[in-house]
Amino acid sequence: VSIHRILTAALFRLEYQNETVQTSIPWLYLLLAYGLTWVFWIPVALTRQDYQASPLLLAVVFLGAFGPGVAGIIMTYREQGKEGGRDFWRRVFAFRRISLKWYLLILLLFPALHMISIGINYWLGGESPEFAFIRESMAMPAGILVVVILYLLQAGLEELGWRGYMLDRLQEFWKPITASLVLGVFHAFWHLPMFWVVGTNQSRYLSGIDFTLFIAFVLASSIYSTWCYNDNQRSTLAVILLHMVANLSLDTFLLPGKGEYIFKIVAAFGAV
Repeated sequence: VSIHRILTAALFRLEYQNETVQTSIPWLYLLLAYGLTWVFWIPVALTRQDYQASPLLLAVVFLGAFGPGVAGIIMTYREQGKEGGRDFWRRVFAFRRISLKWYLLILLLFPALHMISIGINYWLGGESPEFAFIRESMAMPAGILVVVILYLLQAGLEELGWRGYMLDRLQEFWKPITASLVLGVFHAFWHLPMFWVVGTNQSRYLSGIDFTLFIAFVLASSIYSTWCYNDNQRSTLAVILLHMVANLSLDTFLLPGKGEYIFKIVAAFGAV
């Protein structure tokens, strides 16, 4: 088999011995998701400016979050046409796919993990959260509502791709736990340019233990998300809401100093 054929098989479907062979990892989707994001994030990282201090840089970083979702939409219509597109959007907007039990879990899972972490941190002599995020949000026009909408958009733009497109492809080949871990690795490294964007959470995670715990947290979140997705009839909306609550909780209940380590360890063990 030529090198050209190997590379082609890694990205596209091909006919070989009268059978259609498909790679277990959607490489073309990942190429698009990474490319459509990094083309925005890398230039911001190169400025070495705090992105939050510049409306332009803030907008560019936000645009980068579109990458996974746009890639998921493109690949869905490319592979499945209009019928696949209808199923794709039904899973985004169908509230009835989500059970009442899961609405409660979506709202309470990550806050509960934070409460456990805050308790352990207090028992070990650590400080309580400062809740600066809530004070800053309340100082904005329309306050919490604006923040929730922005976090919902950010979660949606990611999950349209990660769970709305990619997860189903991985679960065709692997069990849910394996698919979760594979997806989690790609999702974690998708954030890579953000480690050099001044002002991001990731910019604080460049040391060995911080980076390791960041990866562990993303993998744990991927397991929670797969559980949520599969248990709600492949609902992309359910995972979008879970992702939004996870991000809001992380900023709301952020423990100072090393207390953040405790939360990520608790979240990782909870996924096990």
